Amino acid sequence: MDQLGAAQGQQMAVLYAAPHAKRNSDSQYEYRTCSYFYYLTGVAEPEAAAIFLPGADVPYRLFVMPKDPEREMWEGRRLGVEGARAVFLADETLSIADFDRVFQECLGKSEQLWFPLGEWPEWDERILRAVRNHHPNPRRGEKEFRGVQKAQEILGRMRLVKDASEIDLLRRNGANSALAHRRAMEATRPGLFEYEVEAEIEYWFRKGGAEDLAYPSIVAGGNNATVLHYKTNRDRLKDGTLLLIDAGGEMGHYASDITRTFPVSGKFTKAQRDIYEIVLRANKEAIALVRPGVRFHEIHDRATEVLLTGLFELGLLKEDPAAVARDAKKRMIWYPHNTSHWLGLDVHDTGRYHLPSGESVPLEEGYVFTVEPGIYIGEERMDVPAEYRGIGIRIEDDVLVTASGHEVLTRDCPKEVAELEGIVGRG
Repeated sequence: MDQLGAAQGQQMAVLYAAPHAKRNSDSQYEYRTCSYFYYLTGVAEPEAAAIFLPGADVPYRLFVMPKDPEREMWEGRRLGVEGARAVFLADETLSIADFDRVFQECLGKSEQLWFPLGEWPEWDERILRAVRNHHPNPRRGEKEFRGVQKAQEILGRMRLVKDASEIDLLRRNGANSALAHRRAMEATRPGLFEYEVEAEIEYWFRKGGAEDLAYPSIVAGGNNATVLHYKTNRDRLKDGTLLLIDAGGEMGHYASDITRTFPVSGKFTKAQRDIYEIVLRANKEAIALVRPGVRFHEIHDRATEVLLTGLFELGLLKEDPAAVARDAKKRMIWYPHNTSHWLGLDVHDTGRYHLPSGESVPLEEGYVFTVEPGIYIGEERMDVPAEYRGIGIRIEDDVLVTASGHEVLTRDCPKEVAELEGIVGRG
């Protein structure tokens, strides 16, 4: 809370839980609250909100659903006001039914309001309607209201630096997700369907303590791996092809994000190994750069350099690698995505990538992000020899910036050629 007060300049901030998402006429998706709200409150229940007013008599008010035995019988137990007061230790805990009244009263105590504008339309309207109806009374000491500010930038900067408890969750989740990938490798063999391997890895996520998936699993055999966000997962695995799995568990609301690519039969062909070793080298060299002070874009630049140089040396890329790296359109033929993204409460976590000056952000201790170079050569690519067509390879790890360098949180997940060939299909 002190961080928030310092960042927002003693002005009021309002955060709120995400609404339920409807799946169809009479059912909803499994509930997951807004990560901004959870980050500041730890509250995972729906129909909740918080008002932060640093320096006021009541700096932190929390609003939750009251106890309701009838609804709880259908929807599950809720803490209620008294339970939330004991668990979350807000300065004042009230029913969500009191929010509009209390918020209106608080508007006169701050010149500005920070809230996550644009996240949830129904909350935008609720907040902005109250602001429009607010008419400060100077005689009562109410401040002239000067407008609203989006809170995402402030909260994103806060969430970038992980504390010890967050790092512990990310570390445990990374280890558990790595084990699940290994078990999926052991279970893989020609003739299985992609969804059977999907079921295997997701079973091990849950068995190891993950409460949910960090994102829908990608289990892509053969040419399907050249579709970056392939999620059909219905095809049969064929002998002589590769399988790309991009999947991670969610533990304590924190995500892991791992991608591994390996031969369905347990043995790389020469062409597959040629491409795989280029991607593996890019993964390792990009990770080796990670330490405080390195600019975020340098990780991508190094990975791109290694990938394009490797393709040039292999004879697949005909132009100068440095020139292709400078031409995004040409680079994207082989490598159509960035190397890294922030990781935390969301798999593509919040936080800026550039300073106001336009420079890439320098890495700091406590930052966590992915390193995921890849090469994708679709079956339709008549400009490459036939043995290289239908190959999509990505290798992704989760990396923590430490005071002296880095820690690979997913280091237990096999990625060396000899490791993979010794594991696949041995379950």
